[in-house]
Amino acid sequence: MDIHNKDFKRSFRGYNEDEIDDFLDKVVNDYEKLFRENDRLKEELDRAKKDNEQYQQLEQNLKDTLLVAQKTAEEVTSNARKNAEETRENTAKECANKVQEAEMKAAKLIEDAKTKAQVIVAEYDRLVREKNNFLRKVKVTMESELAIIDETLSQLPDPEKEEQEKKTVGTQAEALQKAVTEHQAVPYEAQDLREEQAAGEKQED
Repeated sequence: MDIHNKDFKRSFRGYNEDEIDDFLDKVVNDYEKLFRENDRLKEELDRAKKDNEQYQQLEQNLKDTLLVAQKTAEEVTSNARKNAEETRENTAKECANKVQEAEMKAAKLIEDAKTKAQVIVAEYDRLVREKNNFLRKVKVTMESELAIIDETLSQLPDPEKEEQEKKTVGTQAEALQKAVTEHQAVPYEAQDLREEQAAGEKQED
């Protein structure tokens, strides 16, 4: 379920989502087959253990039979013991073979599962690295475009700045004109004063 519900982040020019979903579905199916096979092997192992217990019980029954048979005939007892021993050995060998076969199958399935998991992890790491490389390339491209925009803006005329400069120049010109006008008015006032004084002196004479 973890593999089936895995949600990858979206990115520009990323991998095909359908292909990723198909790949994950295949992985999920393989894992499900693995778990089913493992359960089946466990059931076979349990059956083998039960069979072994039954054979052990059978051996005990044979031993009891042999004890009873010893009372009747030594020969029958010897043959019975021989048969019981053979049966026990064959049963033990058969159980051991089944257990060994089940363990080998389980080990192989586990190893295959580890290999598949390593492949999935490696593929995921590769996707992450490619995503990071792509994002770095996008970042470099955007920074380059921003630098070009800044350079272009710096070369364009600035109407607001020009208008402000014109206002400053106009203000300075008005102040200069006012100062010149005030400076020219002072000599005329002094001359008028001198003329008035001269006229007064002439009247007194």
